[in-house]
Amino acid sequence: MSSVISSPEKFAVDSQALLKKADTYFYLGCAITGTWVLGPIGAAIVAYAMYLMRQVEQTGVAIRPWTVTVIGGLILVDASVNCLAWGLDLLPSHGSLIGRSLWINYGLIADGGYALNYNTSGAGGTPVPGEKAMQLALVVMVMPMKMAAAVGFLKMKRWGLQWAIVTNWMYLSFWVAYAANMSLQFDIRFGTSEWGVLGFWLVGGIPFLGPLVLLPFLHTVNRELWSE
Repeated sequence: MSSVISSPEKFAVDSQALLKKADTYFYLGCAITGTWVLGPIGAAIVAYAMYLMRQVEQTGVAIRPWTVTVIGGLILVDASVNCLAWGLDLLPSHGSLIGRSLWINYGLIADGGYALNYNTSGAGGTPVPGEKAMQLALVVMVMPMKMAAAVGFLKMKRWGLQWAIVTNWMYLSFWVAYAANMSLQFDIRFGTSEWGVLGFWLVGGIPFLGPLVLLPFLHTVNRELWSE
């Protein structure tokens, strides 16, 4: 009985195909995780993708460092979460039953700017002008750029690393502007909400910790790894 022995070339092709499949699932899983509601499903897809990557690594094929995969995944999830969250109020979805219920109740609990006179302005959604301007900048420019940078970063492209740094600095700058905007309108936004000062820190603090964690790593990595 004869046995078929795979050639090294075919083995390499099969491993690369499996790695490409793993990356596809990883990108998809990160994006789905950023949808909030489907987060557990996205997390399961991400776990499966990393399992496939581990299988490829065990065959002896070189893959990108695991720290790069984790950091790139965090950037992609963070960008997806913010793009969807801000987009729900910026886009016409604010007029839907789900949109109104989500944001008005969010306003009653955390940020009163979303509860008072919601959907009464020409742009719809929150009537706070500064908030709407922030949403436009994030949804139209910053977060799509951050997603593209995350994909390039995971593909080990030099531009991906560079733009991951740029977009995280942009996000940090946005945090400063957003905190100032909320502070100047504290009375009508957090003075009318159930959580008050706690809501201010939960809305303007925790969601923006990403750049503080990611930027030190991005500035200290070996840039020669991103050689393409």
